[in-house]
Amino acid sequence: MVSPEIVKIAMFLGAGISVSVSSVACGIGEGYIAGEAVHAMMKQPGANDKLFRNMFVGQAIAETGGIFSLVIAMLLLFSGLENGVLSWLTVSSLLAAGIAVGLGSVGPVLGSGYSGGQACAAIGRQPHHANDIMGNMLIGQALSQTSNIFALVVSLLLIYSIPGVPAGASLGWIIMKATALLASGLVIGFGTLGPGSGIGNVAGRANDMIGRYPAQRKTIMRTMFIGAAVSESTAIYSLVVSLLLIFAIK
Repeated sequence: MVSPEIVKIAMFLGAGISVSVSSVACGIGEGYIAGEAVHAMMKQPGANDKLFRNMFVGQAIAETGGIFSLVIAMLLLFSGLENGVLSWLTVSSLLAAGIAVGLGSVGPVLGSGYSGGQACAAIGRQPHHANDIMGNMLIGQALSQTSNIFALVVSLLLIYSIPGVPAGASLGWIIMKATALLASGLVIGFGTLGPGSGIGNVAGRANDMIGRYPAQRKTIMRTMFIGAAVSESTAIYSLVVSLLLIFAIK
């Protein structure tokens, strides 16, 4: 058993990590979108309304990771878990929850930002195809954010599925289980960096090519879907391993 103060320390650290790390990625991703929009507006002043709309929508989706992290931070700060049955497993789970959603937002947010920025640049070249470009941007950003949802799910499981300590459990078992819970947050956090940013790169380049070769939109989108699906596979591996670390380690 541990004191409520130690559990609160884990809650505070988890909340701080989740929001601070995701905020770095959100600032970079959303700033890139705005920068590309401003550049495109100077090239195509008549497309200002289309560019502003695309910028605003792209930034809103890129903000998803920050919102997820804020939700988890609020749950950690005000869940009242420090009043329940406390153990080192509680400490490890709450800290891992913040790590999972904080790190888990970085790749998807940066990927969404790149996709949104390239969409603005493409509209600057082909303003008459703004709707097609924005549609592709939305699909690409949604695919990029999938791994962020994986991280959110793991984070919620870590908060609300904290295992109890069996009677007579040894210190070694407690350390092992606490390590497994912490590792689950690290696995999904780091495991989404590549897939999230990689899918965003695929979507961004697709937006760029639609802006250059709008007649090839169907071919470009088909290739984007295939590339995104393959890139997403490792995020699924990370999700599976995270769930195994939470529930299969006995």
